[in-house]
Amino acid sequence: MYLSRIRFTPEGVRAQCRNGMIANPFREHQMIWNLFKNSPDQTRDFLYRREDQPGKPPFYYLLSARRPEARNDLLTVETKAFEPRWQTGDRLRFELRANAVITRKASDNSKRRIRRDIIEAKLDEYKTRYPDSADRPPPPIIHQEASDGWMRRQGEQYGFDIAELLVANHCFHKVKKPGDKNLRCFTSIDLFGTLQIREPKTFTEQLAKGFGRAKAFGCGLMLVRRD
Repeated sequence: MYLSRIRFTPEGVRAQCRNGMIANPFREHQMIWNLFKNSPDQTRDFLYRREDQPGKPPFYYLLSARRPEARNDLLTVETKAFEPRWQTGDRLRFELRANAVITRKASDNSKRRIRRDIIEAKLDEYKTRYPDSADRPPPPIIHQEASDGWMRRQGEQYGFDIAELLVANHCFHKVKKPGDKNLRCFTSIDLFGTLQIREPKTFTEQLAKGFGRAKAFGCGLMLVRRD
């Protein structure tokens, strides 16, 4: 795998502002996709994450199976091989922007499944248990409880244990593909903390695949470093 940092050149900033790319997740996805030589039947084999800094252009972290290349003077690409050598018990600091959802059966007795944002789903539970909003915990508690449960389920499945968890930036996104009338909507949440590796091989394999959904729009890449 390869871990890269993608930055706009000064000309790139001007061009992307003119084209509206920086404000459009679909255009961002296409920009990342075009860093690779792709065959007509190529499937996505990368994860990326946008980083915003006050007063500066955004930049991107990219984890990919293939080595990316800047194909014009609008971007710079810094790349290094990503070959982690972790052992059971290693502790890592992590950052993850995730489209975290749970899947439930529809209430119409059909086989349909409905995906719900974890925080919305947790709030539904509290509304059922406590019809009076004054009896429910404040939003930060609900956010923390929902995120903690989801991350621990990820850990059980993918070989790690959560030691610390901080939650921020629960956001709602709308994405529209140019020329397409359909509007795609998803949520994201930023998760930070410390984890301990229980199964290195399983964890590393999932790190390449990503966590949660909406990976085509900048979710799912877990950034890690040794604690």
